[in-house]
Amino acid sequence: TAMEDAIGAAAKAQRIVVFTGAGMSADSGIGTFRGASGAWTGLFGTIALAWGGTPLGWNWTPAFVWSRFVRDFYGPIAQAQPHAGHKALVKLGKRGKSIKYITMNVDGLHQASGVPDQDVAEVHGSVRKFRCIKCGLPMETTTTG
Repeated sequence: TAMEDAIGAAAKAQRIVVFTGAGMSADSGIGTFRGASGAWTGLFGTIALAWGGTPLGWNWTPAFVWSRFVRDFYGPIAQAQPHAGHKALVKLGKRGKSIKYITMNVDGLHQASGVPDQDVAEVHGSVRKFRCIKCGLPMETTTTG
């Protein structure tokens, strides 16, 4: 089967690249952006993306957009914990495999499971790292869940 082939290939490999996306986060209870119940679907989702996902809403109504960001987006991510899939990949890495991660996810759960930050390429950034929109200085959050 394909799964057996993948297991065999991973067992023989010294270096592995793991690509992850919404499914990895969804298994930790984080809602997705697309799909039937995704955050950006339907009329409300389109408006929410246009307003809260661009500088327009952040500049015109920063308190409103920030409160929705924390409640609807950041809050669930901050509460999420790595699941068995994250832990299995870390365990594989401890068996002498060099594993690098490329993820579309912004939740930092690979790092929370024990993967070193330098081994994770976060395509869309991370909600655990903030930058001031006025001065540009970075600030990392201290909330871990």
